[in-house]
Amino acid sequence: MIESDKYLRLLYIVLLLFIFSPLLSAQVVHVDKVINIGPPINTADDDFAPSFTADGKTMVFNSKRGSRYQDIYISYFEGDAWTDPVPLTELNSPYTDESPYITSDGAFIFFSSDRDGSFETRDPSTGRIKISFDIYVSENVEGKWRNPIKVPGKINTAAHERSPSFSYKTMCLYYTRLPFGDWNKARIMKADYVDGDFINPVELPAPVNIGAMDAGLIPSPDGKGFFFSSGRPGGYGGWDIYYADYYDGIFGEPVNLGDKINSPQNEINISVIEDYVYFCSNREGGQGRYDVYTSKIVVVNDKLRISVLDKKTGKPMQVEVDISTRIKEGEKQNTYSVKKRTDENGKAVLKYQPEVKDLDIAVNEEGYLPFFEKINILSLKNDALILELVPIEKEASFDIHSIYFDFESAKIKPESYLYLNAFVGYMKKHKTMKFEIIGHTDLHGSDAFNDKLSLDRAVSVKNYLAGKGIDGTRLSVRGAGKRKPIIPQIGSEFDEKNRRTEFKLLEK
Repeated sequence: MIESDKYLRLLYIVLLLFIFSPLLSAQVVHVDKVINIGPPINTADDDFAPSFTADGKTMVFNSKRGSRYQDIYISYFEGDAWTDPVPLTELNSPYTDESPYITSDGAFIFFSSDRDGSFETRDPSTGRIKISFDIYVSENVEGKWRNPIKVPGKINTAAHERSPSFSYKTMCLYYTRLPFGDWNKARIMKADYVDGDFINPVELPAPVNIGAMDAGLIPSPDGKGFFFSSGRPGGYGGWDIYYADYYDGIFGEPVNLGDKINSPQNEINISVIEDYVYFCSNREGGQGRYDVYTSKIVVVNDKLRISVLDKKTGKPMQVEVDISTRIKEGEKQNTYSVKKRTDENGKAVLKYQPEVKDLDIAVNEEGYLPFFEKINILSLKNDALILELVPIEKEASFDIHSIYFDFESAKIKPESYLYLNAFVGYMKKHKTMKFEIIGHTDLHGSDAFNDKLSLDRAVSVKNYLAGKGIDGTRLSVRGAGKRKPIIPQIGSEFDEKNRRTEFKLLEK
């Protein structure tokens, strides 16, 4: 029997490590069917490097279209189709102009070119002059594109600089640098925009740059990560597209977007518009050579970022956060728990498995009211979970959204007991505290109905707490109905926030 208990305990620990393991977890990438966007964008020649304004209505890309050199084209989405692409004559030169990047607001286009004026170097073996690809920029002023100039600062060198992208959020230019014709030595670079110049060019660290043809990086629209291409081991062949999250200056391990996006050929130069990606590929079945493809994609991060703040001062707090999840395994529902302590910046990161959908969060910090809440991970949409702790002061209050009742009823559902029992423990520890329990409803229904329903629910909460040994004289009740919504709107996500039980501190 003792050996059996040891085995069961070991199994429990293994399961716990699986659910909350930083070693086993990985980002989940959901990809729909990949579609060749077809004419008039794609032709029998190379059609390459699509880039879009934030509204998805304007696209720039480069294409040969029967010419000797690549030129930059622009197209607009009108009705349900792209217009015939038009060459941007203000940007194009008699030589190669490629990999354009239009900023989200359509104000600037960065691109690469080996036009006259680019860096020149002499080949020591042949003595011939070689012209490098440099990065240029053009500004849109009152609907017209100005003559391009070399990007100011320390970006361009005698090596090739290609595939630029720009982030307004970080005010950084990202680009690819490689020696002449040697993609094996390509490196993804970053430079800061300061006072009109791009300065401090540096290689991005591993795991982005690992010396495997790493190229074509762009920031994700939400600012939480980067897409780029790489020929690193473990891919499907040639260049594959990867996503790496980015948090507090640290890159996460890049995740291959999988075999729906990537093929045995090459996939490179990605753009992202909301939930859709556009990229280039020379896979079989296209219009010819490189074509532009698209697919719907959702990257679900496997990391929950937690930030704990003092609600009154806004200052970060170093506290212990209790986190648990309930997973149905066969006929049973098992609970797994971990503790995370936030750092001096009030932050902590929890990695989890795809099986985890909901988390129960609890914080009990001396000098503060308790925090109890159920969190749906997907509802956060990869945003950080902000926990605001309320200092113990008279009239201070906190809400619990995770006390559930039967529909239009004051009967408490069993899934609420976890949070109510935690509050029982808090009140037994703080024996002099008195609280007012205030029920709140959503905005549906009449005032009279919601006033009664909210009061009845507050009474049910009081009765539950009293049944667990809390002196009823320490608890008063009130029904606020729908008079004090957190968000004065109707809709499923607003209704959920407005339906809550508030606990207001009357005496310390």
